[in-house]
Amino acid sequence: MRLQLKFVIYNALSKALIIGAFALLLPAIAEQVVYKHIDSRLEARRDLILKKIKLGGLDQALLEEDCSFDDYNIFKEEFISIQPISNDGAHNPDSSVFSNEIWNIDEGNQQEHRVIRQPFLYDNQWYELNIGEGVSAIEQLKRTIVTFSLYSMALIVLISVFFDLGFSRLLLRPFYLIVDKKLRRTNSPMQFHFHKIKSTTYEFAYLDESIDNLMKKIQDAFNIEREFISNVSHELLTPLSILKSRLENIVADPSTPEHVSLKVMESQKTIHRLSRIIRALLMISRIENEQYLKDEKAELKSVINEAVDELEDRAQSRNISISQQTENFQYQPCNRSLIYTMIFNLVNNAIKYNKDNGSIDISGKVSGNDYVLEIKDTGCGIDKSQIEHIFTRFKKLNKDDDNSFGLGLPIVKTIAEFHRIDISVQSTLNEGSTFRLVFRKSTV
Repeated sequence: MRLQLKFVIYNALSKALIIGAFALLLPAIAEQVVYKHIDSRLEARRDLILKKIKLGGLDQALLEEDCSFDDYNIFKEEFISIQPISNDGAHNPDSSVFSNEIWNIDEGNQQEHRVIRQPFLYDNQWYELNIGEGVSAIEQLKRTIVTFSLYSMALIVLISVFFDLGFSRLLLRPFYLIVDKKLRRTNSPMQFHFHKIKSTTYEFAYLDESIDNLMKKIQDAFNIEREFISNVSHELLTPLSILKSRLENIVADPSTPEHVSLKVMESQKTIHRLSRIIRALLMISRIENEQYLKDEKAELKSVINEAVDELEDRAQSRNISISQQTENFQYQPCNRSLIYTMIFNLVNNAIKYNKDNGSIDISGKVSGNDYVLEIKDTGCGIDKSQIEHIFTRFKKLNKDDDNSFGLGLPIVKTIAEFHRIDISVQSTLNEGSTFRLVFRKSTV
């Protein structure tokens, strides 16, 4: 799972948990707030009624009716009750009591109320003032609050997901730039560009610096390897040439016994093979060090025809048919000789690893501004586990092939990278392989 998606999911879940916890606590909080508000109103009404009683007294008509009266509003949600209580002296006029009680509003009608009880003394008689306000709506209010909270939570989480996606994309932008510019676009360590990616995030800046340091070490190692291969190749060619000449002289000498001449000729084959390996390594080294010029134009159809004509006899000896359907395409700038070598090696491999009476299909067509060349054979194919290693030096596709030293495809890969040509392989074991080359219109 991508870091950006993990970040968004984490934020969404954390917000959902926080809002969910708040939604669970909100009804209790709302209930306390509502009760506090009701209690404040009840106290205000109590003070008002006591003030009226102090100023105007109890109505004489009400006193004649046991000094009590009840007053309810039309919705039966509020009431006022004044009743006489015992004169035992245990009452405190400075204290009020709040409670939730079920009151009989009328026959068969009971409702829960928030009630304030206040004792007071009037004309040497203790009375109790009861003021109540219905609380049946509180449960409905709590349900409304919970429902509203849940919908609000869902809406907030949904909106936050979009904001988090945008923010995380902005936050991770330097990371994607580092991956794209410094890793994906770098086909070879020697093509790496040491330019800083701007970022205000310390971790990304540190990653950028670490990649630069690592690539510098890799470049140094590559340079040492290239220099070693180049120097060794140069140094070996001279003694090999001398040894080859001496062996040729031994064979040409009439006094050399025939059995000695045969052994010397076998040694010449080995020297010739070693010379080919050294020259291939030297070519790879020179290409990697960009010692070849790229200032030529190549008519790709003509280059393909030349390579096929060169290998026609080898294909006919195994009764392998080669078909071509190629469009012309002028590829520049390039090194025509290297382009020829690349195509020659691919066609040669298609013949070498093909089956007798097999076939090779070569197709080349213009695709937009590019040219796509495919070389398909009906050969032994390549195992999936080996495909990633076929461009590795000295890696043979067929271990029983004594004539191959595993440098043909590495040369192809090196030439392709030198010209910024994309190369890919599709292969099925015992069915054949297809090598695909994409020549870009602009290679500079």
